Amino acid sequence: MLRLFNQGIILGEDNEKMSKSRGNVVNPDDYVETMGADSVRAYLMFIGPWEEGGPWNSRGIEGVFRFLNRVWGLVVDPRPSALAPVEDLEAAERGLRRLTHRTIKKVTEDMEAFRFNTMIAALMEFNNHLLRAKGTALAETEAWQEAVRTLLLLLAPSCPHITEELWERLGLPYSIHDQRWPECDPELA
Repeated sequence: MLRLFNQGIILGEDNEKMSKSRGNVVNPDDYVETMGADSVRAYLMFIGPWEEGGPWNSRGIEGVFRFLNRVWGLVVDPRPSALAPVEDLEAAERGLRRLTHRTIKKVTEDMEAFRFNTMIAALMEFNNHLLRAKGTALAETEAWQEAVRTLLLLLAPSCPHITEELWERLGLPYSIHDQRWPECDPELA
């Protein structure tokens, strides 16, 4: 069934409707120039429930920009030469796979329901977990590689430019946008 689903209004930082006469208009081109289009896109999704919109916040978009920089670093920055050992590597791999598939489920459900703000929040949490694991032996496992690929695939609709670049840097088949959406395995989740 098709239905119209309108987005909410983005307000000025003063919580008032943006207007030239009020002097509270935010030009997204300025942010695109300094932070990139993906930061602006993701911030507009993260600002609040899609149907409600919300006030623009310069510090908020900086947080999204930092998140995307952390995703970049996760993929591009080299792992430490001495990885911390993991006490039970098999259990850690199972835990990472469980988190990966729970994130697939959450992001898929949120995207289908237009809950983009909670979708982006789930991706931020997933990325934070991966950043903590990057310095451990877990980062040399297939579960790690699956998790990183999954993060990029789940982020691609919101941030198409950075994910395409990172996908290519991983040496994966062109284009990330031609790949299948990850499927949640309920037993792993």
